[in-house]
Amino acid sequence: MLKGGAQALSLTIIILSLLSLCRMDPAIDISTTYGSILLGAAIAFGLTGAVSIQCIVYFKLYPEDQYPTKSMVVAVWFLDSLHSCLICAALFDYFITFFGSESRIDHISWTIAFSVLTTAVQTFLVHCFFAQKILKSSKNNWYITGPIVILALMRLLAATVSTIEMIRLHSFRAFVLKYPGWVFTTGLSLSSGVDIIIMGWLCYFLREIRTRMGSRDDTVMIRVVDSLTLYTLENGALTCVATTASLICWLSMSSNLVFLGLHFVIGKLYANSLLASLNTRQELREIQSQSQPSRTWRNNGESSSMRTYPRSILKKPSIPKVKVVEDDPEIPMEPQLPLAFNPTDQEDINDFSNSYLPRRRRQPRDAALIQWRPAPAAW
Repeated sequence: MLKGGAQALSLTIIILSLLSLCRMDPAIDISTTYGSILLGAAIAFGLTGAVSIQCIVYFKLYPEDQYPTKSMVVAVWFLDSLHSCLICAALFDYFITFFGSESRIDHISWTIAFSVLTTAVQTFLVHCFFAQKILKSSKNNWYITGPIVILALMRLLAATVSTIEMIRLHSFRAFVLKYPGWVFTTGLSLSSGVDIIIMGWLCYFLREIRTRMGSRDDTVMIRVVDSLTLYTLENGALTCVATTASLICWLSMSSNLVFLGLHFVIGKLYANSLLASLNTRQELREIQSQSQPSRTWRNNGESSSMRTYPRSILKKPSIPKVKVVEDDPEIPMEPQLPLAFNPTDQEDINDFSNSYLPRRRRQPRDAALIQWRPAPAAW
């Protein structure tokens, strides 16, 4: 009976806690506050798994990449994992430690604030990576790359200021009303703008390459350029749409946390964009290998043409098959002895050497030389 009473008491406490949440300020909607960050966190955790898989695939496929590229991948992976840990700590704070607290729903924890800064650092690294690609494509034209780096740095600075203000104010309402919202708006706007600029320049340079190729019959290289253009559009559009959606929600629905739930996903999309750009090189190399000329293998003067493909650590190199040429039946491989041949007669031996040996085909190097010697008298 005591056990049943304890269960009833615990159930009553849970119901009262839920009712206390329902009796909160009507201006605060649970579905657009806690529900938004919970849904955004779930999507972010799924994208974190994709980032981890892509990092493992990268180090498996490209162990010979340069050290700066590997360092950037490790840094992005670390920041992505740190961002996920910060989100977990924030969810534990909201849903476990202060469950049912009316005042906590408007509180900005330090983990939420630092997640904004972590996203900004990830975004800055990815923007610098693509800016380097534009620098190489433009033949070291800093008039094109310089503004991109400056805008990316300004976006990082705006996010840093927003993080400091979140920690200082500790309240979403104060962050919306007292904090100059144009700083946070500027940070999201710069992020979307840099994405559009990078996507535009990369597509422009790829289009120039496509135009220089003209109407040549090199369809394989055309496929490579078209694939690169498609990847560029997909990566740039995905991050730009997510950032723009978060910006729109921040401007139109600042009384809820929908913008924050979308902001959880932005950093994950940038990390996946960087790793997808690195890992697609293997697929492009396989497409490009189809345009390589065939290699000729020879065996005893006969040739056999086979197409060669680049080696991959995931695939064993194929062993070329050598074409076997059948012997010509009109040309005997071994000397034919005449019917009346006396091996003890030196004259028969000389006649055989002059008449038959020149007609022998060339033997392989490892074939034993046939020496005709007169047999002993006893034979």
